[in-house]
Amino acid sequence: MDEHGVNTLGDGAKSACRSGRTLDREEMDAALDLARAILPRDPVTRGHSLRVMDYALALARRVKLPRVVFPHLVFGSLLHDCGKGGVSDHILQKPGPLTPAQMRLMGLHSERGHAITRCVGPLETASLFIRQHHERWDGQGYPDGLREEEIHICSRIITLVDVFDALTTHRPYRKQMPVQAALGVMRSGRGSRFDPELTDTFLAMIREKMVPVSRGRTTLFRPWFTPSLVAGDASASLCHALVRSLAPCPVQLTVVGSGEEVFNQMEAGPVEMILLGESLRDMTGAECLWLSREFAPRAVRLMLCPFNRLEALVAHREQAGIYRFVVMPWQERAFRELVEEALVWRQITAAVTGA
Repeated sequence: MDEHGVNTLGDGAKSACRSGRTLDREEMDAALDLARAILPRDPVTRGHSLRVMDYALALARRVKLPRVVFPHLVFGSLLHDCGKGGVSDHILQKPGPLTPAQMRLMGLHSERGHAITRCVGPLETASLFIRQHHERWDGQGYPDGLREEEIHICSRIITLVDVFDALTTHRPYRKQMPVQAALGVMRSGRGSRFDPELTDTFLAMIREKMVPVSRGRTTLFRPWFTPSLVAGDASASLCHALVRSLAPCPVQLTVVGSGEEVFNQMEAGPVEMILLGESLRDMTGAECLWLSREFAPRAVRLMLCPFNRLEALVAHREQAGIYRFVVMPWQERAFRELVEEALVWRQITAAVTGA
């Protein structure tokens, strides 16, 4: 570890990092399509996968891994549990301890995940991380009993963050653990279950993200990713409906009535999603979305439209970069699910491309 508390890579890890080749745009798109198909749709498992990805990327940046491995780490962390697709819900959601037979079946998920992904060219490197994410620093893990730097550093990162997220979130078989208690569990695994230097760096990183409340007796996390969503329409009643429908979504929501206000929001900071009606006070929604591509090229763009206007507005889809149309009147649950899905894929794409 260097004088800044950042883990430095040994020769073996550096060599392993070089094994991850650069993915071109076509390969990244293919890998994203497969990830979309494989990633569990239930919110609990999907949420865990996304948090593991976020933690893994944050730790990889902290230890200064080369950028070439980041797309592989994204897919490896995002899909680390894809092999659980072959495990029944009865076992996955069991409220009590698993039987030895059930434990053996569950233990096969890293090999199954490796088998699912290894034959897909863009996921070949990520498939190694998926296979190794239950290996241990002391060689007592599975499926191959690897130890220390025989385990790819990206796999060691995923192991750490996977356990931490599992400890600090609710599971069917136990309640979530307080963050301070989870840090103690992680520290106890230093040098046995986990890479000791990565553990030190990760725990320091987590402590920086903790906010004391109630006179220091409790700790909470600052959010790792709170997307900014700008929504707008000239109609005040439609804006109120947007606020009501989108309030439960995990976003920083700003509702505006003009294109000028949309551009002001983009100047003020990153915007992950722009959701506009057909008309704003100073321009059309399609015109605003088109102009926004210059200021926020990676933002997801959605457009509200009445059903009888859908055919006319579809002509603007390619020029304005519209991801999806939301037909009015919308069903609130389906609307929120569409917004959340679009944000998830914006988050993943940004992580893969570095945007």
